[in-house]
Amino acid sequence: MSTVANALIIICGRLTTMLCKQLSAQLNSFKETGGFTENMTKERLDTLKQNAVYDNSPSCPKCGKPMLKRTAKKGINSGNQFWSCSDYPKCTATLPIK
Repeated sequence: MSTVANALIIICGRLTTMLCKQLSAQLNSFKETGGFTENMTKERLDTLKQNAVYDNSPSCPKCGKPMLKRTAKKGINSGNQFWSCSDYPKCTATLPIK
């Protein structure tokens, strides 16, 4: 009976060690590549930037990069569309949509 108990204690210790190593590896991967939400946001923004070039969007008056069509989410202009620089937050230029 004590042999079985000792074997179970050893197995539990090894499982704990394996799980700690796996969690550590996943944390390092998350730090390097980000999580699911971050990666999906990056893909969505990359697609918007590519489409802006094809949609003949205006160039940014400050930095010259293509602008993206966005919708204001809050404030007095909530719901209205406007042009925003694709290099946001480095460049904060906006233009009204005519």
